[in-house]
Amino acid sequence: SSKHFIIECLDNGRSIFFRDVSRNGCYIDGELIHHSKILLQNSEHIISLALKENRAYKFIHLSGLFDVINLDERYLKANLLGSGSFANVYRAISHVTNTRRAIKIINKDQCEKQIGPGFSKYLYREVSIHGSVDHPCILRRFDVYHEKTDLFVEMEYAAGGALLDRIHKTYIMDEDECKFIFYQIGCALAYLHRLKIVHRDIKPANVLLMSNERETIAKLSDFGVAKYVYASSRYLNTTIAGTQQFMAPEVQFQTGHSTNADVWSFGMTLLNAYVGDTVFRLRGIRALNSVSHTKKDLKDIITKTLEKNTYARPDMTQLFRYPWFRDSACFERIQKLVQVQTGKFLSLPYER
Repeated sequence: SSKHFIIECLDNGRSIFFRDVSRNGCYIDGELIHHSKILLQNSEHIISLALKENRAYKFIHLSGLFDVINLDERYLKANLLGSGSFANVYRAISHVTNTRRAIKIINKDQCEKQIGPGFSKYLYREVSIHGSVDHPCILRRFDVYHEKTDLFVEMEYAAGGALLDRIHKTYIMDEDECKFIFYQIGCALAYLHRLKIVHRDIKPANVLLMSNERETIAKLSDFGVAKYVYASSRYLNTTIAGTQQFMAPEVQFQTGHSTNADVWSFGMTLLNAYVGDTVFRLRGIRALNSVSHTKKDLKDIITKTLEKNTYARPDMTQLFRYPWFRDSACFERIQKLVQVQTGKFLSLPYER
């Protein structure tokens, strides 16, 4: 079709309608719309053309995405969970749902000083990418609000804190504990890469744990530097993004990077969990030699993820075909935990 759909605004933008005019139909959030007209009720919708899997556009109603609120009227703000150069994250109780939430408060003035005049584009990209994903091992983003000076992002609360805190408490984690967590983060990354999203800041501080139990649901968080990969080439972005200690060589040297940069950062994060801060003293893969009796399968995974040649480095789907990830018992325990606590089904990046 030369024309697929028409979006119409009525009542000064308060009512927005989607009308399909294509030959094969369109999908709104996975639901087929064929030669019909519907009201777009949410602030964000995914539009697919002809096939459900062909995600072509994202509709975003900005006036609905950034509602104006008084924070204290909506939340009871509690302790500080973490802070950055222009944002703080607090634990809070929602007065509306009486549930625990994490509230990220972004100061617009500080953000503009750090990023420059294009800061609003940066903020929009973060909240829109985060809001478009839905995976049991990715921290949920709920609503986004703003006041005159601040932007508020309401997110799922992770009672177990960051993986970084667990590493600091235990110094190192054993292989079984690492596998239980990184199995989940690997599934989340493979999901993002299928959607052509590169996270670009995989590190222990951005892996959140839902409880303090040894076996807990792990969730990937912080989409502050995430980006869509629109080209087919694996070399796309040339900007430096992320945290240097976990940054892939192609990112550091600005030779061009894509989703495979996340694979390197995944490997460095796994290595950091397994050997502790030794990974930074002995510079990467050599840190494995500091731990006796490391099994071959784990060595293979870490060695492959830290391959400097990006063409030789496996993607996340390929990585799950290595023996270390072929642990049915571990996956079944994870699957059961995810289903009980979230009601969702965790899928592997490949068919077993």
